[in-house]
Amino acid sequence: SRAWCEAENHHYIRARELAEAVLRTTPDSYVGHFVLAYVQHMGEANVPRALFQMRRAIELFTGRYGSHPVMGGTPWRWHAQMLRQMAFIEADMEHYEEQLRWIEAYNELYRPEMLAESAWPLMKLRRFDDARAAADIGRRSGAPWQNEVALNALCAVEFEAGDERASYDACRAALMLHGADPERQSAVDFTNFAEAARS
Repeated sequence: SRAWCEAENHHYIRARELAEAVLRTTPDSYVGHFVLAYVQHMGEANVPRALFQMRRAIELFTGRYGSHPVMGGTPWRWHAQMLRQMAFIEADMEHYEEQLRWIEAYNELYRPEMLAESAWPLMKLRRFDDARAAADIGRRSGAPWQNEVALNALCAVEFEAGDERASYDACRAALMLHGADPERQSAVDFTNFAEAARS
């Protein structure tokens, strides 16, 4: 889909225009609703609207292919993306129980699993031991991205749990994962480490 390519390349205005054009001619296009939801979330920070549109996209997809699409036999990648994005949207809505449910729904069907991603909502629910366990599972998976998510989560988990030393260590490990290189990592890594060091 051209609209999705534009969205992935952060050309949000063009992606919105293309998605809206699709929906004018095909109102039941799950791709159109998905792209519009993604743009509203990532490009416009209109999280409630993104939630509404993504629910509509999932409803349309599952109405056509069912809630357990066959990998390889259906356009399942769209569904996988929808479930992942719903988890992130729910997080921004501070719906942490719902976020965990979407992560579970994704993991039931698709690989690689979302592992360390569960640590953040678990922390927000004050389930610190479960959050640490989720981060540990992510780190032990051996996937570089999971290690990065896990370290950033532990940085926050230990801070919220009141263990400033453990928070500092995790924040520092997250910062040094890419050599504290501003070209390769988010400003969040630097601000997290600064906060942990100050504490």
